[in-house]
Amino acid sequence: MIRRLLFAILGCLPVAVCAQAGGFQPLAMQASKDTAFGQYSLRLADPDNPEKPKMWQGPLTISGGSAPCTADVSLVTAVYAAPGRSFVIVITSSGSSAIAHFIELAACADKWPVIKRAASDAKVAGNRLSFLPVCEGGGSNAPAHCTSARVYIIQDDVPPSYLRSESFKVTEKELGVGFTGEAKVMDPRTPRATIAH
Repeated sequence: MIRRLLFAILGCLPVAVCAQAGGFQPLAMQASKDTAFGQYSLRLADPDNPEKPKMWQGPLTISGGSAPCTADVSLVTAVYAAPGRSFVIVITSSGSSAIAHFIELAACADKWPVIKRAASDAKVAGNRLSFLPVCEGGGSNAPAHCTSARVYIIQDDVPPSYLRSESFKVTEKELGVGFTGEAKVMDPRTPRATIAH
């Protein structure tokens, strides 16, 4: 019985791995080098550190379409791509905000309007775009002003859609208390976190 159950579980693993493998993954961008993705080559200009870059001034140059093109993005922290998708997701930062750009590979044009959110970071995994929650202020006996996570589903032909329930769960996991929108939170990111009323 246990043996059959184990074989059933192992038999399902390749399907789960393949499903995740088809989603968005970060591209390993390097200083002064092209990064290959399918028929395209992508290059970010002006890294903050030539040895181990974490941010690029930009722009993003894409080759492999009918002609090379340039996407005017700056302060780039990550580029995500997925097999079979005609666009990449470029994450940039501006002050305390993270911005997601949806750039067409063939023409460097915006596929959809950018999404800009107050966030500590933005990440893409599979078909989910997540802006992580951020808190400002707070301290001894004073609540912090926090903005919740925002999670979006990425589909092929429609702009990303907001997922309220998943956003609540990510906020709860990151801050220790769940909410959507903005809230005053006592002791965020600790087991004692509570919403101040």
